[in-house]
Amino acid sequence: MAPIKAYRSMDGRSIFQFQFFRELDHIAVYCLLHPSLQGRDPAPHKTHLYASGKLCFVPGQEPRSQGRAEALAKQWAEYLLEYAKTGVAQH
Repeated sequence: MAPIKAYRSMDGRSIFQFQFFRELDHIAVYCLLHPSLQGRDPAPHKTHLYASGKLCFVPGQEPRSQGRAEALAKQWAEYLLEYAKTGVAQH
């Protein structure tokens, strides 16, 4: 069974839920639960989140360990909150 982990945002107001799957030489991260985008464009090139819930990483830069996957999930969660608040997408 792939581990599922919850993450509470740094401001304590938002909850995320992630699931982690081993895929060949890396770990795929799926977001199962996240706060509303507040009407922002949900396109993967802005949110870095595919419709399947999978977080997108630069090819070759995917996390290779569980610890790195969890750290990137947390970093992404904080980014998503900032994007929802400001509408400024990170490239």
